[in-house]
Amino acid sequence: MSCSGFFLVDKPAGPTSNRVLQEIKRAFSKAYPTLNVKFGHAGTLDSFASGLLIVLTGKCTRLTPWFMHQTKEYEAVFRFGEETDTLDPLGRIIGHAELPSKDMLEQAIPRFQGDILQIPPSYSAVHIGGKRSYKIARDGETPDLAPRPVMIEALRMHSYDGEEAHFSIRCSSGTYIRALARDIAQACGSRAFVKSLRRTRIGPFAVDAALRPDMCSAKTMMHFTSEVAISLGLGAGLLNPAYFDRFLHGSDLPLSAIESRGKALDLFAGRSLADSPLALFSQSDAFLGIVQKSESGWAVKVMAADEAKE
Repeated sequence: MSCSGFFLVDKPAGPTSNRVLQEIKRAFSKAYPTLNVKFGHAGTLDSFASGLLIVLTGKCTRLTPWFMHQTKEYEAVFRFGEETDTLDPLGRIIGHAELPSKDMLEQAIPRFQGDILQIPPSYSAVHIGGKRSYKIARDGETPDLAPRPVMIEALRMHSYDGEEAHFSIRCSSGTYIRALARDIAQACGSRAFVKSLRRTRIGPFAVDAALRPDMCSAKTMMHFTSEVAISLGLGAGLLNPAYFDRFLHGSDLPLSAIESRGKALDLFAGRSLADSPLALFSQSDAFLGIVQKSESGWAVKVMAADEAKE
């Protein structure tokens, strides 16, 4: 039985992302006590937030960067007029300000679309001199956080009742919605925190297709296919069986090792093999790993193949 794959999980508000992951891992270990399976998640959600969490298993945990660095979509409610130290409903109120008008918000929103610089929240997992920012903040100090470039692809305010505004947001990986609420409020001479947050999409994956944590099992696990690889921005190709042992040992492969006939023509989707890293599959569609075009052929970047030949 293959234990490598991933789950689309609809995380409830309340537990941490790690707690949800550990619950899934415990259930999996109970059902298959003889298996030692690695688990990880591709991008955390704050405990107060709900929505899509991608949990990776087995050798698919090596694909975390490709799952994590995808565009994210959120539904959020910002509460204006006060700010908490954590910029979420779990923190303590540290300040009050006048409520902004709807016109003020509408005028400020365009300034936060496109490529912007954003200072992460003090209560974040950013490393500062080897220490997490939130640990520095908990010690009563102010973390020295530098602005970071992020992309806000879409920012739409659906409603505002004079205190709370409902936003839809599509943004790059690494964007802090809590910081966005803080900054929009500051641009209006006010303060704010995120009252509620739900992640609705990560790249090609929507929360509508996600499962409750207690529904995650070997039977409901998704597998990394060529279609998934392409949806994440990777290429996809088939390994000539004659080069399997060479690939398994991590040796560079000649260009001829990746077949481009038959089914592979569809997997390449018309793109050049040099356009992106390539997800490699066996003739029976088992995921083998990731290769990258090199000067002499293909260099192995991620190994996910089993020792037995397909």
